[in-house]
Amino acid sequence: MSLRIRLVEPRPAGHHVYDRALLPRLGLPLMGAMLTAAGHDVRIYCEVLAPVDLEDVLGADLVGISSTTATAPAAYRLADLLADAGVPVVLGGPHVTFCEQEALTHAPYVVRGEGEATLVELVGALERGRPLDGLAGLSWRAADGGARRNPSRPRADQAAFEQLPDPDLALIVGHERMTTTPVMTQWGCPFDCEFCSVTAMFSRSVRYRRTDQVVAELEALRPQRVFFHDDNFVVNKPRTARLLQVMHERDLTPSWYAQVRADAALVSVAHPEPDHDFLSLLRAAGCDMVMVGVEAINDDALATIGKRLRVASIERAIDAFHDHGIAVHGMFVAGLDTDTASSAVATAAFARRLGIDTFQLMVETPLPGTHLWQRVEPAGRLLSDDWSLFDGHQVVMRPAQMSPLELQLSVLEAMRRFYSWPAILSSGIAGLLHRLPDLAATLARPALVLRLPALARAAWARRWDDLSGLLEGVVPDRRARRLGSALWVPALRFYARRQLAVWTAQDRFAHHLAQLASLGPAHPRSA
Repeated sequence: MSLRIRLVEPRPAGHHVYDRALLPRLGLPLMGAMLTAAGHDVRIYCEVLAPVDLEDVLGADLVGISSTTATAPAAYRLADLLADAGVPVVLGGPHVTFCEQEALTHAPYVVRGEGEATLVELVGALERGRPLDGLAGLSWRAADGGARRNPSRPRADQAAFEQLPDPDLALIVGHERMTTTPVMTQWGCPFDCEFCSVTAMFSRSVRYRRTDQVVAELEALRPQRVFFHDDNFVVNKPRTARLLQVMHERDLTPSWYAQVRADAALVSVAHPEPDHDFLSLLRAAGCDMVMVGVEAINDDALATIGKRLRVASIERAIDAFHDHGIAVHGMFVAGLDTDTASSAVATAAFARRLGIDTFQLMVETPLPGTHLWQRVEPAGRLLSDDWSLFDGHQVVMRPAQMSPLELQLSVLEAMRRFYSWPAILSSGIAGLLHRLPDLAATLARPALVLRLPALARAAWARRWDDLSGLLEGVVPDRRARRLGSALWVPALRFYARRQLAVWTAQDRFAHHLAQLASLGPAHPRSA
């Protein structure tokens, strides 16, 4: 019997700084592919791409909802609505994995951890009316209302991981809106940073897709732009190099970006000189930008969070990426126990000094399942039980050496300084000077001059597709690509400035600031 299954990934509350990043997580498309192969009717709603069709979802035989901590309230609201209508719901994702008892008050089934096989087995058991006691990785409510917790499912080993299908992005309603295609090549991370839930969810054992599997997916998709959805794209450098070499040989070199550690640019941590061969291969295979988790700007702070890198090595790595024409999105954390009220602004200055192209400064957030949660929750340092605030943008934990309000305002000031108008304009001027011959030849074309007002209006309104259409036929493709490469960093900085302004203008943000202001001065340092 085929079941009508709908899967949902809720969006974060309010306006989000990364609203325009139309990227779904890949768990639901992967599960959707497995359920479709089992003969079920599957459709996926990712709310950053398209709204949930309630009429469709209310007619489902089973609805699966995957949430992070920040989206848990939205997931619970939808689960409650469906429960009232008599629709069975299964909750999954990192938040409910570590808060299963809370989740069971909203849904009869909770899939914990790596839930792909568990969900498929649950659907099979419900389809055939079989008991649920033997389903590893499942928590559920029995007929008497009592909570049941089955043993945890062992994490997929390498052989099982290789058997997983490609995530089916076509199952997502609105998938055609994606301008960047997400591709996954591995699970897990061998590192164990204090604030990260990846290892708690996927373990420190890294499982890889074979090179031929990743290449086959890229050949089938033929994407123009890719985000490699791995938590750490370069764990095993020889393995990554093999993949990049084959991509290059087969002309599978879309513009792409990925999350990496800084030491990916170096021979090793022990030998922190640039790995020029690997960096050249990264660039040749299409890498335009790396997202580097710098986290902190002093060695003591890095050691405290378990980063296992030194600032000097990070600086060498960023220079090495830039020397090979690879932009750097620097990801930093504010509110560490070593931080003071001046640390956030100092972090922005550090990023500017190193020439980091785009800057992300998130507030340290104790997510359930992390070492940080285990340390600060018993110490009474949590400031809110509103999970929607646990998105890395809002202060939800009392910092050690400043007040919560000081931390929130310092992060805001640091972001404003990095994304100042002088910073945006200087990056644009530098890019254009680098491409001065192309710019001069382009501006000399009369047809382009006539379109300049329309181009300006489209850029101001952020109608990027309109920009491409206006330039088509006026600027040769090769020259347009070169000019685009010179202007995309200032365009990203301009976008970030606009998003920051919209986010801070929300009533929700003003209410949060008022709450933080009521909490008083800094807390004594907590171990």
